[in-house]
Amino acid sequence: MDCHLHDLRVFLRVTTAASLSEAGRALQLTPAAVSAVVKRLESRLGVRLLERHSRACRPTPAGERFAQAAAQRQRVWRRPRQQHRV
Repeated sequence: MDCHLHDLRVFLRVTTAASLSEAGRALQLTPAAVSAVVKRLESRLGVRLLERHSRACRPTPAGERFAQAAAQRQRVWRRPRQQHRV
């Protein structure tokens, strides 16, 4: 899985906010930029990650599994930085 940390952060924010717009506001991105990240992830993974509705979205079963894996990866990436702080 070749995913950038930024893309994982965006996707995780979408899953907690349950809205592309809300995630965008939290990350200072436009809803279109958030949507582009999600579409890029879906294309790379070959699965649909979100069920999109007019004002909200929720993870598909594959999206839930991916969110768990993304959260784990994000924790692993943060760990070395936290260990080097004085």
